[in-house]
Amino acid sequence: MMSMYNFKVNKTPLEALEYLKRGMDEELVYEKVHDVAGNMRSIIVIYEKYFMRNSSRASLVVTINNFNKVTEIETISSGSSQGMIFNFDWGAGDEFAHSVKHLFEDSIID
Repeated sequence: MMSMYNFKVNKTPLEALEYLKRGMDEELVYEKVHDVAGNMRSIIVIYEKYFMRNSSRASLVVTINNFNKVTEIETISSGSSQGMIFNFDWGAGDEFAHSVKHLFEDSIID
């Protein structure tokens, strides 16, 4: 199962990254900041979490960029379903992806 959220915030990409890292308790497994022309940035962050309710590990990819003159955040969770035959995760993936949007709820614009 895969869940995805996309939203804009009133923070710079680096401010959003620091806010994200302070607010997430899950295991940070990857972080990369790409400086692009001018003061544009693209940031990729990957978290991992174990869900007891379905005995699985899920990953959460968070991208942050300001290519369109506003900071955009996209969250994508995957790997939260149990087994190869039954692709059912009891909402774990959606909860994981939505946790970032919930964290930024006071900063969301548009």
